[in-house]
Amino acid sequence: MSTEAKQLLELSRKLPTERVREVVDFAEFLLAKSPARAGNGTAKVGKFCRRYIGGVNHGALASGIDDELYGRSVH
Repeated sequence: MSTEAKQLLELSRKLPTERVREVVDFAEFLLAKSPARAGNGTAKVGKFCRRYIGGVNHGALASGIDDELYGRSVH
């Protein structure tokens, strides 16, 4: 195991579970966009995007977006 891999493992042990999930998602994203893994990355990027889109449905990220985009509320 490389020094960096050991360091990543040690750091992940100190993080709360939800933050470890973020690290894993980011690592999957990096692998997916890596040219060496182009064949394997498509499914992982799709998984990453689906999680993000699901989060938008339940979060405040899109709250008030009509006002921001169009300067008005749409009801």
